[in-house]
Amino acid sequence: GQIGMTGKGEIQISTSNRNFKGKQGDGETYLASPITAALAALKGEL
Repeated sequence: GQIGMTGKGEIQISTSNRNFKGKQGDGETYLASPITAALAALKGEL
């Protein structure tokens, strides 16, 4: 399930298989594989 929403100007990475405007808030959402998301979290950047 969806835990939180991004605000305007925020950026998130998601392992969801789809996204559409407003689905996860007003921020930017990048879709990625679980491995890519984990590496981005460890490195602290996309």
